[in-house]
Amino acid sequence: MYGTDQFIGEIDYWDKGIGTRLMKLMIDHLMYKKHSEKIVLDPQAWNQRAIACYEKCGFKKVKYLPKHEYHEGELRDCWLMEYSRYSV
Repeated sequence: MYGTDQFIGEIDYWDKGIGTRLMKLMIDHLMYKKHSEKIVLDPQAWNQRAIACYEKCGFKKVKYLPKHEYHEGELRDCWLMEYSRYSV
């Protein structure tokens, strides 16, 4: 199993398909070259842009994680998301 975390910090690069392309390449590498069974990530629950990208790439929401990540001075809710070789 692999965990991953990524972000596109520059707003000028949003909505250009870069995140989707990144995730598809990462999935291909981890699942088919590293022979992983699963890939997990935990985006903050408010980040619908990221969640939509991950779902588009085959990730599924597994569990809601309240107050999971300390970010910019406060605890943020997240979603545990999973890409599984067996659920695709």
